[in-house]
Amino acid sequence: MKILLCHLTLSLGPLEKNLKILERALQIAGEVKADWVITPETAVQGYHFYKIDPEQKLDAQPADYLRPLLELVRKNYQYLFLGAGEYDVKDNCNYNTCFVFGPDGNLTGKHRKNHSHGYGGEGWVTNSTTVESVQVGAVKTGIMVCSDAWYMECPKRLAEQGAELLVDIAGWPVSKECGDPLPSWLRCSKETGLPFVLCNQTGKTEWLDFTVGQSVYIENGEVKLTYSGMDALLLFEWEETKKQVISEKFTVLDF
Repeated sequence: MKILLCHLTLSLGPLEKNLKILERALQIAGEVKADWVITPETAVQGYHFYKIDPEQKLDAQPADYLRPLLELVRKNYQYLFLGAGEYDVKDNCNYNTCFVFGPDGNLTGKHRKNHSHGYGGEGWVTNSTTVESVQVGAVKTGIMVCSDAWYMECPKRLAEQGAELLVDIAGWPVSKECGDPLPSWLRCSKETGLPFVLCNQTGKTEWLDFTVGQSVYIENGEVKLTYSGMDALLLFEWEETKKQVISEKFTVLDF
């Protein structure tokens, strides 16, 4: 199967701009026949949306403005891992979520971030305590959002539930504020015995320099594929029966 990571500049939004970027990424994903498309954390609104406008209200998801993306998902017959902030009407709070949409364009499953900072750019987030693996096609998948991978209880619980692959969507560059996340990603793979794939984002802001952030694929606690730099779509092939990477490096598609 082919997996495509959207290593893109999305952190500053606004939502309308990010939706156009994601739509273009999905169009290219269809051209290269990607089976899975994975976006970074809060790809819809932009990671820094709360810094830019603390009064911005989030919507319940999936919102109507996702329709063009989901139409492409149906057309391409693929799975989309989409990072977005969401308002939960029942809980009356906001969650930082990774949604998984299936080839029919409908919601297959989701994971809400368990470990947000709770202040600054993430002052809008209510942490979830739920950790449930999601069946994504033939692969039982453990999904995390960014710093969920820093705390081992999350990946370990997913492994206990039978996850065969860990997927993390992130906005996590090496920085004074965020530290170096790579050791935690390696630990996730090593201590669970599972392959681990992370889609990061890029672009410079006044708060963080995402251009040094890595998107990675890790297997047996060892980095097999890595990329950092400017906007790109990163394609690789993965053997879903053996749970092993086939590609020796990312195919970097210009964006």
